Amino acid sequence: MIRKLNVFLLLVVAIQCKEKEKTEALKDSNIVDEYYGQKIEDTYRRLENLNDSVTISWLKDQKTETEKAFGHNPGIVKIQKSIEKKRNDNESIISKLKISQNDTYFYLKRLKNETTAKLYLRNGFFGSEELLYDPKSFKPSSEESYSINYIQPSWDSNMIVVSITKNDEEFSQLFVMDVKTKKIVSDTLPNALPNSLGGVEWLPNNEGFIYTYTPITDTKNKDYSFLAEAKIYYLNKKVDKLKTIFSKKNNPKINIKQEDFPIIYFTNPKNNYVLASIAGVSSYRDTYYEEIKNISQQKINWKKLYGKQEKIKQFFLYGNELYYRTAKGASNFKICKANLKKPNFENPTLLVPEQSYSVISDFEVTKDGIYYVKTKNGVEAKLFFRDHLTTKESEIKLPKPSGNINLSSHGIDFSELRITIEGWTSYKETYILNHETKQFESRDLASLTQYDFLKNVIVEEIEIPSHDGVMVPLSIIYKKGTELDGQNRMLINAYGAYKWSNSPFLYNYLLHWLEEGGIYATAHVRGGGEKGDDWHLGGRKVTKPNSWKDLIACTTYLIDHKYTNKDKTALWGASAGGITIGRAITERPDLYKAAAIRVGTLNMLRSEFGPNGQNNVKEFGTVKDSIEFQALLEMDAYHHLKKGIQYPAIYLTAGMNDSRVPAWQPAKFAAKLQEEGNSNNPVLLDIDFEGGHGFEASVNKQSTELSKIMTFLLWQTGHPDYQSK
Repeated sequence: MIRKLNVFLLLVVAIQCKEKEKTEALKDSNIVDEYYGQKIEDTYRRLENLNDSVTISWLKDQKTETEKAFGHNPGIVKIQKSIEKKRNDNESIISKLKISQNDTYFYLKRLKNETTAKLYLRNGFFGSEELLYDPKSFKPSSEESYSINYIQPSWDSNMIVVSITKNDEEFSQLFVMDVKTKKIVSDTLPNALPNSLGGVEWLPNNEGFIYTYTPITDTKNKDYSFLAEAKIYYLNKKVDKLKTIFSKKNNPKINIKQEDFPIIYFTNPKNNYVLASIAGVSSYRDTYYEEIKNISQQKINWKKLYGKQEKIKQFFLYGNELYYRTAKGASNFKICKANLKKPNFENPTLLVPEQSYSVISDFEVTKDGIYYVKTKNGVEAKLFFRDHLTTKESEIKLPKPSGNINLSSHGIDFSELRITIEGWTSYKETYILNHETKQFESRDLASLTQYDFLKNVIVEEIEIPSHDGVMVPLSIIYKKGTELDGQNRMLINAYGAYKWSNSPFLYNYLLHWLEEGGIYATAHVRGGGEKGDDWHLGGRKVTKPNSWKDLIACTTYLIDHKYTNKDKTALWGASAGGITIGRAITERPDLYKAAAIRVGTLNMLRSEFGPNGQNNVKEFGTVKDSIEFQALLEMDAYHHLKKGIQYPAIYLTAGMNDSRVPAWQPAKFAAKLQEEGNSNNPVLLDIDFEGGHGFEASVNKQSTELSKIMTFLLWQTGHPDYQSK
């Protein structure tokens, strides 16, 4: 065994020496940027050109070496079998559920052993199921993989918009299907982003719908930017079927920047107004309005409704009344109401005041009153109610304790409230609430397997002091009977951006890590939304270091309290979470044995020069500002790599068609780490040459990536079944 291990270590060293030689061809020591008198060397700038033959060759070599590394690890077969079994433990998986006001259910369903979900409907919850559309019929002769990533039925349920995406591309194609005849009754509309850009809104008479169109979708195009336009597509017109209603070009008097994109809201057929927001990564948006009856006119007179300073995060428009959740003067949010006939956001009607120790995280308005969710530290959720006439608050007892609650309803003309609840160790469950009896009835279209070993799991929700004394929520999950002797494998997840709360959810990472006997933790670092608006501001731009310092503090606590030790501690994160993970391992490499970063942002100083980069300036900053430049440099993991330091083992992924985080972000980090790192720990860069950010990845692709990440982390933290040979 010792001899085999030594042979493998020699193989790792040989591979890394070989990789260092290859990276030399990419280097250019003459690339030096100067910002405010400070010179920044960027020797791997060449990797930013994803059309360069040398770059492509190097990326392909990285992919080859990564596959070789996993090919030597027998553990990957074990985890693949476990993933496949759990994937098929459920008879079916339901997603993208839409319920019309006449109680028609539209949804995607993937049966076990299937890799692609199909579109179904049923009339009422107890109605018989009917297959509407199989995405394999979109281009049956094509070798490409197509899937449905969005649906939107018309108000009368007679038609439905279907969004089709190819090979994990985020941009999609839209068409309309007649529900009765199952025939496509529209043109196929390209370059849509309904999952990200507001979706599709049907006009009140169902004669057409509004969607967001993006002219340029090639992220390698030098002119790439959202430059999006909100358009109406008319179903029955023979000519002029498309009409742009909100865009930078059509509305020059409105301050729409090139990186902004418009989103249109028309969420109830009885509404008198349609709303248009200037959207981006910013949590709050400038929003305009117009009467819906004028939406088809040649010139639409959009009027300002409210600005970003109103800090409106969520709203519902019913008739003339706008119900909204706002952080203005209320970091933990409050719920207010304004009338669009005479909007007054300085003195709105207060419906639910801010709560002291919890965040108002969701709300719905029904015929009977307002239901809202109060969430403590992003992990403990409770449901409350106030009627329309009084200010009396009552708590609604849930079917089971929940870490995360989401609400939905048909609106103010209906009593029905739907809730979904979930937690760290249980999948999402759906219920409807009987308002009179306050009793819940299950409304799951398919039951999901509940794993027995998760019934014997301990979940600790605590707060620990960070570097500055601020208390940071920390979730710790492990099997009963686990001895806290400092010898456990630990996997920590963190994100910390865009005000997104890392709420309880049964991640596949968590499921498989616990099954293999490890401890799983989530550090709810600043930059997220777990503790309200101020928590986000505490990890944004110049305060961004709090994100990784919070993670480091959580890690130190877990080691000091004998949950684990530094040789068995691993991190995982994704996308903007790459900032938090990347800077934790560059600031305190001694605390971690390994890290896996999916499509991670690791070179923030160059972020605004990539696809969608200008959009992210709102969250992270720009090099055009001297203070924000220093903040970006501080959060740049690539520029914090130092020669001769022993860094943890790293597994990085990237998608060549990623419209959010370009492949060169993790690539540059990998190249520099391979050159400058001083350890035998592997640095693997796994490039998906057909993939994107991962939102639309096929089931097979998701499973393959999961198996590699789990194998890598279990291997590096010492699991005996995952040691390479």
